[in-house]
Order: sequence, then structure tokens, then C-alpha cells
Amino acid sequence: ASSIKKININTATADQFKNHPYLRFKQINAIVQYRKQHGNFSALGDLAKVIIVPPETIARLAPYLTF
Repeated sequence: ASSIKKININTATADQFKNHPYLRFKQINAIVQYRKQHGNFSALGDLAKVIIVPPETIARLAPYLTF
């Protein structure tokens, strides 16, 4: 069984995010820009502050993210 490849949302580059099937280009840019402006995400709930990423997408991403 293969393990899930996790992405650290606080250190990942846009290039690392773009390989993820659940994220679109605009969402990736919004996440990276939010992080630059507001600092690191500390929990999954912080991702909800990035308006362009809907709750359904956040729920689908949860198993793939680390902080």
C-alpha cells in the first residue's frame, strides 16, 4: 500500500501545490499569497480564511496537508 504524500502548507511552493488534483491555479496562488501576507497556517480551519478555497475542497485536502 502506498502512503499518502503530504504537503506542508506552510513551506510548499506553488510548483509543489500544482501537482495536487484538488487545487486550481487561482486557489494555489491565493494560498501562497495569504501565507505571505498573514504568516503560516496553524490549523486546517485557517485555510477557510482563503475565500477562494471552498469548504468542500478543504475537507478533501485535509488528509494531504501538514502544518
